[in-house]
Amino acid sequence: MKLSKVLGALAVATLFKGALVAGIFSNYNYISPEETAELVRNNPSKVVIVDIQEKPGFEKEHLKGAQATYAYPVKTEDEKGRLEALLPTFKPDQKIVIVCPRGGGGADRAYDFYLSKGVKKEQLFTLTKGQEGWPREKITDVLEK
Repeated sequence: MKLSKVLGALAVATLFKGALVAGIFSNYNYISPEETAELVRNNPSKVVIVDIQEKPGFEKEHLKGAQATYAYPVKTEDEKGRLEALLPTFKPDQKIVIVCPRGGGGADRAYDFYLSKGVKKEQLFTLTKGQEGWPREKITDVLEK
């Protein structure tokens, strides 16, 4: 009887961990490269690409129309100020897509910063896997170098 309870608890814990990894219980909204490319191609006025990559990364490659902030890793007041400078340009009907090098901590900090400044969660998205994870072999038409 005890072994079955332990195995059941392990199964639940494993499922929960998988759901966390998949982003099901995440505090953040994510957007795929495919969805982002569609927005850039078909409705550029409805998306703001906030690119927080450092300058060398941005100059190497970024998405068309991306706003360079060089705010990575979004830890200092100066870096947050670069994000804040874009706030007046956001419109309520736009999606705000945060692009960081790998779609991790820097993007989370930028996302949290914008939430704290009143941007609605429904508007905010993080590009899955960031700029470095972009599927270049499949989607090239929205990239600039």
